Amino acid sequence: MVTIKDIAELAGVSYSTVSKALNDSPLVKSETKQRILEIAKSQGYQRNLLARHLVSGRTRLIGLVLSDVSNPTFSTLAKYLHRSLSDRQYRMILAISADEAELLTQLRVDGLIFWGEVIRTHPLLLDEVRSWSTHALVLGADDKMSIPSIQFDRRAGISEAVQYLQSFGHRRIGFVGNSQEIKLRAFMEALSRLGLEVSPDFLFPAEPTFEGGYRALRYARPDKPLPTAFIGFNNLVTKGALRALLELGYHVPADVSLVGYDNLPDMQFAEVPITTVGPMLEEVADVAADAIIGLIEDRDTPPVEIVAPVLIPRASVMECKSTS
Repeated sequence: MVTIKDIAELAGVSYSTVSKALNDSPLVKSETKQRILEIAKSQGYQRNLLARHLVSGRTRLIGLVLSDVSNPTFSTLAKYLHRSLSDRQYRMILAISADEAELLTQLRVDGLIFWGEVIRTHPLLLDEVRSWSTHALVLGADDKMSIPSIQFDRRAGISEAVQYLQSFGHRRIGFVGNSQEIKLRAFMEALSRLGLEVSPDFLFPAEPTFEGGYRALRYARPDKPLPTAFIGFNNLVTKGALRALLELGYHVPADVSLVGYDNLPDMQFAEVPITTVGPMLEEVADVAADAIIGLIEDRDTPPVEIVAPVLIPRASVMECKSTS
């Protein structure tokens, strides 16, 4: 195995110069650094993360623990977080199971970022995390955490969606999805606060999937009139609801308006570009990267940071034509 010492001899420089060059230190001249990197590459040099950890106490690795990547929200967030960490000279390892969190600590990651659902479904995990020496934070949880967390103001996002639809004259607004209590509660509270009609007939339970959103509206009771506008629980449910409405012969937004939760780039490429509300995932990634690195570097980091929602208007909402 090629070592830093071997590269130093080939390059005719000191061991410390090679180490600085491999870590992109500004203390090494650019031409020297380039020559060292070329020699390292030609010799098949691979960094020993454990050795780096023993020398510096850090590996510059961050673990991201998700519960699922089938939802584009999670895969998009992982992509943005990987980029944000890379811009800060850190690398990311993705795990898709709470069981893999301890494995990441064995790889000597400097920090762990947990998606809130992972903690919610594994309530004892936080106790384990606190016993590890690895810095950690929770991303996207609604409840108060015992470790630093980044929260999304989901209540404000749903409220803004309701107000936006009301501004177009919609008074009968439906909600598709029921698997996140805070969003459903925010929806009901917003209707009451704005004096809009509140009815159980306007709630359409759905699994948090495309199929769930599709079935919720495609097979809705035909004897009940549909609301004039809908808010979808997440990006998948919203796109499933859109497909169902189109198959039922409704024109979106001429007959029915639609707002989706989750600001994903692909929402603009649906059959009808969908108006969305929610945190901007690029901002979330930057906030998360700064927070976990702040913990690692012992900077003052607030125990809770909140990322505000943004509403992005597109072609799925227009003035309500119904007079009922």
